[in-house]
Amino acid sequence: MKNQLIKGDCLEELKKLPDESIDCIITSPPYFKLLSYESNFNSYLQFTDWVNKWIKECFRVLKEEKYFFLNFSNDKTNPIKSYEMLNIAVKYFRLHDTIIWYRYNSQPCNTDRQLTPQYEFVFMLCKNPKNYHLNKEELYRKLPNLFDTKNVGNVWKLAFNKGKEGYSMKKQDEDASNGLWGHSGYPIDLPKACIILTTKEGDLVLDIFSGFGTTALASKQLKRNYLGFEINKEYYGLSKKRLSQEILK
Repeated sequence: MKNQLIKGDCLEELKKLPDESIDCIITSPPYFKLLSYESNFNSYLQFTDWVNKWIKECFRVLKEEKYFFLNFSNDKTNPIKSYEMLNIAVKYFRLHDTIIWYRYNSQPCNTDRQLTPQYEFVFMLCKNPKNYHLNKEELYRKLPNLFDTKNVGNVWKLAFNKGKEGYSMKKQDEDASNGLWGHSGYPIDLPKACIILTTKEGDLVLDIFSGFGTTALASKQLKRNYLGFEINKEYYGLSKKRLSQEILK
């Protein structure tokens, strides 16, 4: 199963995949906000139990010594914080590194009650590592603007919306989601960096919360195979169109 976007629940779709069939997983799960376009869970325990189930399945389907990139931010309106997600993930994976996505153009927070949020975490997790190899030279050659120097580090400077490369949730998307979940999207250079760093051409990249199909589009442009799951019919339809036409690349 490859080069497909599938409309369905990630847990049900993950169960259909063979053990150790995926070369890389990149995803950004929904927050626990009880908003119409986010996950609509009844309790903290219900949400964390659900997270544990799909992370365990991700561990099963990922090949040995391969990478799982988990993007999650410490949004003040989200009662689940990034370190709580990480605590669940490290029950199965080893934390290889913590990438700081520096969102330097974040919308200013015009209040004296809080600071403007300018970062998100991308946890770089590895399954049963024995030998590490990262394509650092290739990453710098293809995406040099992520770094201030030639030192390929774990702080990636990347605009939240960079012209046509970003795709953010708009009010009509929120209204259309009918209480289901999907993530609001990240700029395409974020999954591209993860893919370049840890995979080779022809590898299979999975996003279990495909949203607007950004990870799949990045995989396609980098000559990797892709697989994406999305439960929301509006996002699924949009991502299929986007991928077929390579919209907003």
